[in-house]
Amino acid sequence: MNERIARLATYAQGHEIYPEIVKVDYDRCDLFLTELKRDTKHLCEYMLAQPVSLLPDMRLTGFFHFDGSVPSDLFHRTGHRHFNEICSQFYNKPLENLATFEWQHSTGDFRYAIEHGMEGYLERIAASKRAHEGDERALEFLDCEEMVVRAIIALGEKNAAACREKAALTDDPAYKRDLLIMAETFDQVPAHPAKTFRQAVQCLSMCFTFLPDCIGTIDRYLYPYYRADLDAGRLTIDEARSLIQELYIDIYAHTGTNAGNRADFSAESHFAIGGYLPDRTDGFNDLSRLLIDALMELPLNKPQISLRWTKKLPFETLKYVLDCERHDALKRIAIVNDEPRIKSFMDNLGLSFEDACGYTMVGCNEPSLVGGIWLGGCTTNIARSLSRLLERRGELIACKTFDEVYALYEQCLDADLERALEINNAFNEYRSRDTNTLSSIFLDGCIESAKSATQGGARLAVSGANIMGMTCVIDSLTVIAQFVFEERAFTMEELLDALDANWEGRDFMRALILKRAKFFGNNDPLSDGIARRFTNSLHAFLAPRRNLFGNHLLLGCLAGYNPHYVYFGNLTGATPDGRFDGDPFMVGAGQTAGKDREGLTALLNSVAQMDESGILCGPFVCNLMLDEALIRNDDHFDKTAHMLETYFRMGGLHVQLNYVSREELLAAREHPEQYGHLRVRVSGFSGTFTLLEESIQDDIMRRTHQSD
Repeated sequence: MNERIARLATYAQGHEIYPEIVKVDYDRCDLFLTELKRDTKHLCEYMLAQPVSLLPDMRLTGFFHFDGSVPSDLFHRTGHRHFNEICSQFYNKPLENLATFEWQHSTGDFRYAIEHGMEGYLERIAASKRAHEGDERALEFLDCEEMVVRAIIALGEKNAAACREKAALTDDPAYKRDLLIMAETFDQVPAHPAKTFRQAVQCLSMCFTFLPDCIGTIDRYLYPYYRADLDAGRLTIDEARSLIQELYIDIYAHTGTNAGNRADFSAESHFAIGGYLPDRTDGFNDLSRLLIDALMELPLNKPQISLRWTKKLPFETLKYVLDCERHDALKRIAIVNDEPRIKSFMDNLGLSFEDACGYTMVGCNEPSLVGGIWLGGCTTNIARSLSRLLERRGELIACKTFDEVYALYEQCLDADLERALEINNAFNEYRSRDTNTLSSIFLDGCIESAKSATQGGARLAVSGANIMGMTCVIDSLTVIAQFVFEERAFTMEELLDALDANWEGRDFMRALILKRAKFFGNNDPLSDGIARRFTNSLHAFLAPRRNLFGNHLLLGCLAGYNPHYVYFGNLTGATPDGRFDGDPFMVGAGQTAGKDREGLTALLNSVAQMDESGILCGPFVCNLMLDEALIRNDDHFDKTAHMLETYFRMGGLHVQLNYVSREELLAAREHPEQYGHLRVRVSGFSGTFTLLEESIQDDIMRRTHQSD
């Protein structure tokens, strides 16, 4: 890391590098315009009113923040009136103990912007206008898209002029030269296709402002520019590293230093490297490696990177990335598996291999199709179906076999999934009342369909939900199968009585369950079989269904920034797995609180084989809390890396690692002032342990420390 980048990174940690927002007074006569044209006109005027940031150490610019006065990007949704209305009513506020409103992620196809420029969008808009001739609604939307694209072109021109003005005022020859290079860069992008690596990175940095969620598969679409410039002698590796690091600084600075705890989280912005290319070769290249090396040098907690593992990835590359991860105090690296996810995208979503292999990771380790949108945003308490089952007391007591119990459970599950889908559709219908004209430009299909991404315009759209309480369901059904039917240790009626009493006076029964139950995560045929039966039931229900826009559905199991597992757990009674009334659920796939008794290998085997349908290939997290010796000791580390490769070969979808002792976590909670450096992986992202909510700290401390 050179001195300029070091200064800029340090400055960004304590100061805003984005320009101060300029308020805009809009023409009152705009009230006579249609709402869409008025909003778009104001959006364009707002963007063009914002100043250009040209700090002395900056060589990339063109970014700014939105203040909520206009409908802006699709990630933050500032200015999206209906979104904010429904968010205020249902965000982190469970409905029927079944669902709560959550955020949605999308990834712009910035590759197209770089390769075709804004000129390419204007050509597509013109073609779409011809295709929609006579459709007033469609033509109005396309007129607005054209207004926004022309405003982005004008922004590039404004930045070029600002760089030249600054160059005219400086006496430093080197800085003057750099400013003139920046001006020449803006002469080319974003209006025209990028010709060099520098131009491509500048175009990406600027376009990120318009959909600031994820930069996508950057090692793919920047690689041709990187390779060509290196081969032609126009670029050195050190220069490329500096441009990448400044891009990372810009992404880091987007969240801002005044964003509260969000500023501490690593999930903004997340992206992926490697993975299958359309020709089915592995895509990890020398730029992929440089992207990690550049991140490792920076003292910034974001962005974070996921390596996309494939069966064709050399073990030494996996080991290299894991080695970076174990030395990264900021915990910015995770690993995901292409094999089950691409298969699921093809089987469950009907995508071609080319579309499916183009996914990236976004936010809290959620998959995102490049140029597409996740229309989930509805976190669901899957354990409510278990509560509904337990309410059917007479029918349960009358069951003679576990199969009869499971048939009753599946009825409850299907009913809750149906209701959750209704709620999800209602959330998305309300979101659709906002028309997005900015980010929709960068999502594939919105121009061609002449529809906002909020209204189903994106071609690569997926719906679904994150489910809470999954392990509670699997373990509870396992307890019923084992103790009521296999071992006949107690009757169904006795178990239901114990739950009604919240285990009071049934200490022996609960202790027996906690000691001897074949809980999930122990590579046991009973619980692993029930896990597969459960995920197959999810798949059977969801496979034929679509959301209100006709999109396919997938599920996930991560909680993101919010402790939904606590909210729903608080509203859920005692369950057969030994859980008390109101106790929180666990996060993700796996096991916790010492119930994974057979060690790390057994846990990974169970998780890798639980979802043969791939229905859980949406946002998915598997948390591992490892003994430090498995990572710090080089010999043990090599074995751990081989074990994780085996997990992926068996079908494991995701893994993120922590290796901090429970004693250290307790000490950090007791003396937070001494542990401001301690960062941990949470639910697809990392954060400073002492700044996390107490309920999230509790979840991390409940995770079993694996030592084999």
